[in-house]
Amino acid sequence: MENSFQKLYTQFLKGEIKSGKFEELKNSINRLSDEELFRHMEDYWLNHNDYPKLNSERKQRIREKLYKQIIYRKKLSSTFWTRMATAVAIVAFCIVSSLHFIQSNKPYTPDIFQAIASGNSKVQLTLPDKSSVKLNSESSLSYYFEKGKRITKLNGEGYFQVTRDEKHPFIVQVGDLNIEVLGTSFNIYSYSDSDVIETSLIEGSIRLFDSKNPTETYMLRPSQKAIYSRNDRKIRFQDTDNIKETAWLQNHLVFESERLSTVFHRIERWYGVKITLMCPEIANDLISGSFKDEQLPYVMEALKIQYGFNYELTGNNVIITKVNLK
Repeated sequence: MENSFQKLYTQFLKGEIKSGKFEELKNSINRLSDEELFRHMEDYWLNHNDYPKLNSERKQRIREKLYKQIIYRKKLSSTFWTRMATAVAIVAFCIVSSLHFIQSNKPYTPDIFQAIASGNSKVQLTLPDKSSVKLNSESSLSYYFEKGKRITKLNGEGYFQVTRDEKHPFIVQVGDLNIEVLGTSFNIYSYSDSDVIETSLIEGSIRLFDSKNPTETYMLRPSQKAIYSRNDRKIRFQDTDNIKETAWLQNHLVFESERLSTVFHRIERWYGVKITLMCPEIANDLISGSFKDEQLPYVMEALKIQYGFNYELTGNNVIITKVNLK
């Protein structure tokens, strides 16, 4: 029965199946369990490497058809068509995601889960291993499984709640800094325009090391923050109550003795705007304060009163001009 099914399934995928044999294939699929159907599709994929090369236009058409097929599948009532749509979707996905490997004959590269939070947005994610991540604005993340390890690469800021799996460590790579965990909650601040990478541990434990010196490791305990300098590659530690570090999760923008220029960068990311500072003499002034669920005009008015500057808000552009004389 298995050889017969594989033959019919191959004919179907190549578009060569005849009407009589199509009915036989339909009945065969309806008799298979989900596990058996998946195994047959997996066997076919692993034992066939003669897929045609696809250009970018063809790949885009496959993606569009795949999307329509998945949406349409939800409306189907026939058992055969429902499961056949799933089979075609999985095969099409495998062809597109592995195209580079087939065309170049390079070593296997893992499937990569990717996500981006654009300006003025935050994204809540569930990774394939069931870990959850929330990305702050202008942040990006990629995740893949390799050599028994769960690898995540982050640019920006993210709050992680990692599913514990002692056999498969979870590693976050931020530039040359590696953060290894088994199951825990922590926040990482790592925007490329900042010299430092801050890792704040909420619960559990994590191990940090520089990829250029992996034998020198550091352990972080809860309510402690590791501050890694990209310039001198050194790590220092400080205690924290994690209020400031996780305030962004509740839409709370907090500053503690930060340079005004840094604050403007954070406002740019937070509200998705571009700020042009025409009075650099105030750039290094320190500021402490907080805003919760406030609109941009309110924030700018509050800073204007404190620093005496003028500003013009036009669309997504903010121009800060001369400082008013008091």
